[in-house]
Amino acid sequence: MLKKIPLLVPFASLSTAAGVIILLARWIHGNLLLSSPSALISFGFMAGICYTLATAISFIVLGSLLNKSDYTQHQHTQSFLLFTIQQKLSGMNLKVIRLFYLLTGIELWLIQLISISVLSEIMLNIPVPITLFLFLIIMLLLDRIMSVKSILWLEILFIIALFSLLIFIPIYYFVQNGASTVYEGIRLYHPYLFYFKNSEILLFFVIIQLAVLGQVLFDKSTWYLIAFIKPKKVRRSLLSSGVILALLTLSFTAILMIALYGGSFGQFQVLIFTFLYEVQPGFLTFAFLVIVLLAVVTTLLVDMRATKRFFVKKRPYYFYLICLMVIILIFFLSIDLTILGVIYSFAFLHISMLPFMLILLFTNRSIHQHSWLVLLLSMIIGLGVGLNFNMLYGLAASFMISCIYQLMLQTETKEKKPEH
Repeated sequence: MLKKIPLLVPFASLSTAAGVIILLARWIHGNLLLSSPSALISFGFMAGICYTLATAISFIVLGSLLNKSDYTQHQHTQSFLLFTIQQKLSGMNLKVIRLFYLLTGIELWLIQLISISVLSEIMLNIPVPITLFLFLIIMLLLDRIMSVKSILWLEILFIIALFSLLIFIPIYYFVQNGASTVYEGIRLYHPYLFYFKNSEILLFFVIIQLAVLGQVLFDKSTWYLIAFIKPKKVRRSLLSSGVILALLTLSFTAILMIALYGGSFGQFQVLIFTFLYEVQPGFLTFAFLVIVLLAVVTTLLVDMRATKRFFVKKRPYYFYLICLMVIILIFFLSIDLTILGVIYSFAFLHISMLPFMLILLFTNRSIHQHSWLVLLLSMIIGLGVGLNFNMLYGLAASFMISCIYQLMLQTETKEKKPEH
């Protein structure tokens, strides 16, 4: 049985507006994370746009799937994902999915800590390992002292501040410098960013859409937050979040243009931080710094609370957190990590999980006992193809293998165990 933790904010209590805010607070950083020099050089501005649109479309798809399932017939009092995993999986399937459930936290923490390390390079003259160690200690303390209600209020504050800044920054710069100045600067220094005839852009969009959809369906933070929304408001909250996130693409793209129009990429892995480094000192710099910190802290706090629901006792939870933090520090000290590298690496897990998650969450079919083996093989084969040929081809191979064999196994299971 899953642990029932008392909450100041009861499950199934938030309205559509509050639901939209907390969902956006979890996923608002997608465009910023993919906006690295390697992504922009390969695909231009379409890279960030595709990633943000993929997240928006995934919200809309999830809302539609929930509307057609029996989800709203139950007054949910816990994560629907955790509940379904416990109800429908057993044996190796349960063990492997529980392992993947915890491993997805590594991706989220790595990406957020890369952002923190970049901020440390910009604002402070402190070695990155020390910065990360102090930040991890602070996150442990916040997890101990902050209630669910305070975390939700922090997310609301973050979204309000973010929306205000995203509206103000482009208007301020375009009025001060002129939109044509920014456009001409981009054309002078980075003309390839406007090149839309890349032959792989369609494949990139399809693959990234499938991977992001798999990530959303298997994201413990998303399902944890959905559980706070009234069942009848969940679909509307997801659809509204998707539409708003798609519209925010314009603001994100405008800020990237402002960061780049004056010259080269700079030394930062995350281009949005070039804006912090290049912009004139003052309120905008401070405000943007606060927003980035809020984005990182709120995202990680929600992930920690969602992970805590996974454990029956507190001791295994904190043991997991300590092990996770040690692994992350080892990664930072031994490997030259990049945002795009982390996203691509875990994309094999997400895209392989997509067919499995669709069957698990939105059908009444039994899960075949060898489904876990298909997941592992599809990831290994796809990774091999990606390393030897092309990452996009590898991800496509993972999805096709997982999709074909999961469907074959489900057909076999249905014949062996007919519905009565």
